[in-house]
Amino acid sequence: MKKTVLVLAPHNDDETLGCGATIAKHADMGDDVYVATLTSIEDGHPVMKPNKDVIRAETIEAMRILGVPRQNIIFRDLPNVLLNDIPMHEVNKVVHDVIEQVSPDVLYVPFMYDLHKDHREILYAAQVAARTCTPTGRKIKEIYMYETLSETHWNIDHTEGGFLPNVFNNIEEYIDKKVEAVKAYKSQLKTYPDVRCVEAIKALALFRGSVMGMEHAEAFVLVRKLM
Repeated sequence: MKKTVLVLAPHNDDETLGCGATIAKHADMGDDVYVATLTSIEDGHPVMKPNKDVIRAETIEAMRILGVPRQNIIFRDLPNVLLNDIPMHEVNKVVHDVIEQVSPDVLYVPFMYDLHKDHREILYAAQVAARTCTPTGRKIKEIYMYETLSETHWNIDHTEGGFLPNVFNNIEEYIDKKVEAVKAYKSQLKTYPDVRCVEAIKALALFRGSVMGMEHAEAFVLVRKLM
């Protein structure tokens, strides 16, 4: 059965790092896949230099590689790295409106204990929107948390909780597309041994796959599945 899939990315490239091959697999299966990147860097940002146009062009190219049409890419302008400094209701509204607009059956979100606070705030807002006491929330049958190299594995996992996946998606036929999409993010890609490099991305997929007898896999923590 055809599904509507929504991937929430706090920042451009989180979606590709976390579940790029899964996005490509969904698209190949005929699902309607939407990707929402929820923050941007505006002129006058107190910490970071503006690169909004550059990185959004990279997102569009990466999604083209993964099979997501331009009309299914959603950009929002919450302030990058500053979500903890604005009223939570503003973050909740942006995330809720995106989820309501797409009305997904399947939702992918960041891991709850990622080091980056933006990731945590987006996950919290998604959980508020996905409550089953609302029609919008009840429509969402599956929710998965993805892991993001450079954020998921830098928290204090022995006190907060580490990323312990219980869902593994076989991406043997899609790892090359993921790598190609990651390379589209020229402004973000690093060289080995930086964690945000092609070698690390391949190594993680190889490791996650080998645990389950697959050549390559993307791993997730299941939040809920309504049957």
